[in-house]
Amino acid sequence: MRFILAGSRPGAHRAWALRIIIALQTVILVCVCAAGNWAQTSRPRRPGGGGGSASRAGSATGAIKIITGQAGSVVFINGVRHGSTNEKGELYLPHVRAGSYPLRVVTVGFEDWKGVAVIAPGPGRTITTSQQPNHDEALLHYQKGDQLRDKGSNEEAIKEYDQALKLRAVFPEARLAMARTYITLQKFQESEKQIQAAVRDRRAPYTEAQTVLANLRRNQGLGEEAVAEYRKALRMAHGNSFEAHIGLGIALSESGDVDGAVKEYQVGIIQDMETEPILYYQLGEILEKANRNKEAITAYRNYLRLDPEGQYASAVESIIERLKEESGGARP
Repeated sequence: MRFILAGSRPGAHRAWALRIIIALQTVILVCVCAAGNWAQTSRPRRPGGGGGSASRAGSATGAIKIITGQAGSVVFINGVRHGSTNEKGELYLPHVRAGSYPLRVVTVGFEDWKGVAVIAPGPGRTITTSQQPNHDEALLHYQKGDQLRDKGSNEEAIKEYDQALKLRAVFPEARLAMARTYITLQKFQESEKQIQAAVRDRRAPYTEAQTVLANLRRNQGLGEEAVAEYRKALRMAHGNSFEAHIGLGIALSESGDVDGAVKEYQVGIIQDMETEPILYYQLGEILEKANRNKEAITAYRNYLRLDPEGQYASAVESIIERLKEESGGARP
């Protein structure tokens, strides 16, 4: 998915540079999140975009440590990617929304591990997984393709997905991953062919395919069609698709519907479990462009709350100070 950020104001060189960098990085961010969605068919609904155990627990968070023994294992909690293990095969997550969620671990060369993560305030818990080697060659090529796509090696990823499909002709997940990669490469006709084939192979409603089709339409510059496709995806998902909510938010922002965009971002951020600070930054951009400075400041502060010592923190702090001056120094 390609995120289009609002333009900078004259003279705001640091903020402008930040926005350019973030715009490039977000291409990878959203594709990475979406890569893990296909297997979460049993993911529970959260009515109203924010229900379920996470919302009942409010803003409470807890810590969890995942040990796989393998470097590069990707961890999904409630269908949302939370990171990958280090060279020791460990991933420590200090701030995860409290609740009970499906947990999935994906490691190249191994079968997916599935369990339950119970997150509670207070001392964290440790989960040690045991993954079995994968002997399915088609699945192995698919896993390698995802790994390459995560790294931005899109042409190489296409080759791996193609090998997977040669070994397993009916493989809708590989086709959809290939479709996403083709969008990144701006090969739109090839992407649409793979989306259609994935839907045909699945022989059932396929929410992720509908979302990818909406991504495709937006990247083609077909704003009204993209909005319609995202809304269809959300109906299919009963409102539970952070990718569709954020995509719709972007499309609405591009069409000038600020209120609609803000609403979709807010729901998407909740469903994404605040794993991507960049989403708060983009929400701040939308609000700032609409001269809703106090709300923009709140969004930017949430960005800093999630990534206080990040690479872009100082630039975001500068943006906040400028907006405070423009708003008369008031604190929201």
